[in-house]
Amino acid sequence: MATEEELIGREAGLRLLDGLLTDARHGRGGAAAVTGGPGTGKSAVLRALAASAAAAGATVLSACATEAEADLPLGVVGQLLSGTASPARAPGGTGEAANRPAALYEALHALHDRRPVVVTVDDVHHTDEASARCLLYLCGRLAATGVLLVLAGLPQTAPSLPLAEVLRHPRCVPLPLGTLSENEVAAFLRADRAGAMDAATARRLAPDWHRFSGGNPRLLHGLLADHRDCGPVRPARPIAGTAFRRAVAGCLRGARTPVTQTAQALAVLGDQVTLTLLARFLGVPERAVVPRLAALEATGLLDAGRLRHQGVNAAVLESLTAEESARLHARAAGVLYDHGAEPAVVAGLLVAAEAARDTDGDGGTTPAWAVPVLAEAARHAMPAGQPRRAAEFLRTAHRLHVGGQRPDGMLTTLARAEWESDPASVIRHLAALERGLAERRPDDGRWAEAAALLLWHGRCEKVAEGAADAGDGPLAREVRTALGHLCPGASPGHPAPEPDAVERDLESVVHALAPPPSVPALLVALLYAGETERARRWRELMTGAEPAGTTVTRQAVAAATAAVLHVRTGSYDAGAAHAARALALMSPAAWGVAVGMPLAAAVRAATARQAHGEVERLLRVPVPDAMFRTRAGLHYLLARGGHLLAAGRARTALADFHACRDLLAEWGERARDGLDWRSPADEALRRLGHALDGDPVAVLTRAERRVAMLAAAGCTNRAIAARLYVTPSTVEQHLTHVYRKLRVTSRGDLVRLAGVRPAGPAEPVRGLSSGAGRREDA
Repeated sequence: MATEEELIGREAGLRLLDGLLTDARHGRGGAAAVTGGPGTGKSAVLRALAASAAAAGATVLSACATEAEADLPLGVVGQLLSGTASPARAPGGTGEAANRPAALYEALHALHDRRPVVVTVDDVHHTDEASARCLLYLCGRLAATGVLLVLAGLPQTAPSLPLAEVLRHPRCVPLPLGTLSENEVAAFLRADRAGAMDAATARRLAPDWHRFSGGNPRLLHGLLADHRDCGPVRPARPIAGTAFRRAVAGCLRGARTPVTQTAQALAVLGDQVTLTLLARFLGVPERAVVPRLAALEATGLLDAGRLRHQGVNAAVLESLTAEESARLHARAAGVLYDHGAEPAVVAGLLVAAEAARDTDGDGGTTPAWAVPVLAEAARHAMPAGQPRRAAEFLRTAHRLHVGGQRPDGMLTTLARAEWESDPASVIRHLAALERGLAERRPDDGRWAEAAALLLWHGRCEKVAEGAADAGDGPLAREVRTALGHLCPGASPGHPAPEPDAVERDLESVVHALAPPPSVPALLVALLYAGETERARRWRELMTGAEPAGTTVTRQAVAAATAAVLHVRTGSYDAGAAHAARALALMSPAAWGVAVGMPLAAAVRAATARQAHGEVERLLRVPVPDAMFRTRAGLHYLLARGGHLLAAGRARTALADFHACRDLLAEWGERARDGLDWRSPADEALRRLGHALDGDPVAVLTRAERRVAMLAAAGCTNRAIAARLYVTPSTVEQHLTHVYRKLRVTSRGDLVRLAGVRPAGPAEPVRGLSSGAGRREDA
């Protein structure tokens, strides 16, 4: 039984069918052909007629033709006669009557002797040829039978000859169904049984709902179902949800294959579609495309030659199998490439095709032009502030390379694009970047980019090896300067940049230009930016300095920079807020060794505000071991030591301060400005009850200090000798000097004096620093 909303706008057609039914009751047969696009309500009209005829006492025989049974002889006639006592009811049987066109007419004439007969055939365009001949025979003899024959199917079809004769027979009254008007959509919304709207609301919403659905009743039903599923707070605008997408898929299944293929082509080509491109894509003349577009227009899926909106577009693409999606996107890429489309457009289609191939498991074939187009599109996407899109293009090109030959520098460019959108994803490329650094010329910009990415993730030794023989070009100097500031131990002889150089780097961050290789170095260099006034000026300049289109990575770097500046000038609340944002924008793995700077700023700010619980949470954030060989690690150790000291854990704090002392000594630098470890170390010693005569360990030589720290950490003489690559006798001599200088007699005295705990097998400085914050004082 058809519902009220299903019959909105079909009143005139139903009145015509009621008139034909009345004629049939009086012995005057007739026929009607109900035509319309998929989803326009043809089946609902047939159901309403069948219910009305049954209520009037007529015999109703119904059949629905299907594409799967289009080659089954007399399949439709068999459905019609399956409920009668006619001997012709078994189509394809051995009886002669079953193969005669008159069989259906004779069976219905026998039934009419008792009462009127209504015959309905839905989806008549799928009728088999034998059944069509029976329908044609019946249609020519309806006047004397009192039988009403109603056929429903698609318009503008090219059926078999018998069926075509039926549909244009003089006795067959045409009854076309179109989409609903705005007023009819408003009536549809008011009549919805599951969630009827009041008249005023329906009139207000009708224009939007009409534009969104094209007036197609099936699509309206889908929109209403999605509207109801939105819960108690339902949006006024229509939503293309699951039910709507299923309705679009249903309309495509009900359309002819060429029409469905045209809809798929429109969805894949998107905004690039023209009549010429569409014809080329489909492989047909342009004149053959026009009726297909008209059919889609009649269904309501099309508007001004394009799919109605993105919801329809997405539903069409969603209905494709992975194999179909890969094939269609690859074909669209080829057609657009041949017509000179922009590289980014062609590249987007290649990405979609490759993604579908990955799902389908079919590698497919790759045209020779695909990889260069992807690389070119990525090259334009990077300066346009679209690193994620550039990375997507390059990842696809990396998989599609032909014969093992990739465009020069593709991997470095890919890693750079991924760094802009998600620095953690660069980790998988580090080994290849190290190889590329050794193979590429230092005057190549991609050499500096590879060095920057390796520095970000703490691969300082490899960068130092590459920079050692890189000559004295501007890129080589820049890399060495960054290396000298970030990892002095890996690049001795290259001092930290002067304040003017730091400010030039700050300008590149503020204005979102290409980041220098020293991005992590830049963060720590801020503490060397000069006087407090200079730092305050940069803090004010960088407040809110996030240009439109800035990537997440750049936003995180800017937030960390602002956090360091605020904390340095005593604005702890603002510094904590910036640090929290920096850590929220990127994961610890994405930060690489630079994670020490936002963490140090956050810990310092929380310590100043006496938020010790927050500090404990921050200190549980995982950090890479490589960080403790960089200046970022120094700031992290000082911040952690300051918290431990404020929390009353002086002995553990002293280990962090002494780890800073040892790193600076190893690098041949003095404590200055933001790296003052002496004052907090003296305070820790005072709390531990030691007389302050300067730092007691400071009287030792560098070699003696290393031996003393290892001995205090519980290492045997043999283990110390193995670690320092010296003989055991050399270790004994150093220990003798240490005992004499420090006026101690045992290793236990060293432990109390140095403030360390027994270490594991880790490297001395790293082991002392990384483990100190996880041990409570005795």
